[in-house]
Amino acid sequence: MKGNLHMNDQQFTPSEPLAVPAQQPPGKKSRSVSEVLFDYVEMFVWAVFIVMVVFTFGFRICQVEGPSMEDTLQQGQRLLLRSAFYTPKQDDIIVFHMTTNGYTGNEKTLVKRVIALEGQEVIIDTNSKTITVDGVLYEDSHRYLKDYNDSYNKDYFRYDFDWSTGIFKTTVPEGCVFVMGDNRNHSSDSRNTSVGFVDKNCILGKVVLRFSPFTFL
Repeated sequence: MKGNLHMNDQQFTPSEPLAVPAQQPPGKKSRSVSEVLFDYVEMFVWAVFIVMVVFTFGFRICQVEGPSMEDTLQQGQRLLLRSAFYTPKQDDIIVFHMTTNGYTGNEKTLVKRVIALEGQEVIIDTNSKTITVDGVLYEDSHRYLKDYNDSYNKDYFRYDFDWSTGIFKTTVPEGCVFVMGDNRNHSSDSRNTSVGFVDKNCILGKVVLRFSPFTFL
């Protein structure tokens, strides 16, 4: 005798609830496309404004011109400067502007290395190729003596230089720094009157980054 098969007439109910469209909360209107677009534009404008403020008062970008900082920096390399709340320190690489003509007011931007600060005595011995600051030997590992048989080109010394001994001696005045280019024999810097001591008010900032090759300094 065959058994009878009975089917349950009750409709199948899924164990999981069915998804239903989200309902807009009472009293809250949906935002139009124009309103959303306006918010994005506003955020973009604020972002641009903040970047402009940071780069105007905090950072600057400049480009190397000339060979005076070889081999540390090369012609055409782009640099990032930190300018806000900066106090010069020995061995910093700085960018500053100087007046090249007192009558026309023409200005030139230079990049050099800080050797000594205000009040410090600088002695450069061209015979031993050494620099001392307040009697302490300056660690001149960045020095690059190109040409002149690895000796100092004395033509770059214009004042306070004793030609009989080959020694340059000077004291940095208040509010100034003494700078030199790493390429000692091809750099107009604080050793001569064409640049002289750099007033701290003329310093644009410290070089913190070289873009190509990407290097922190």
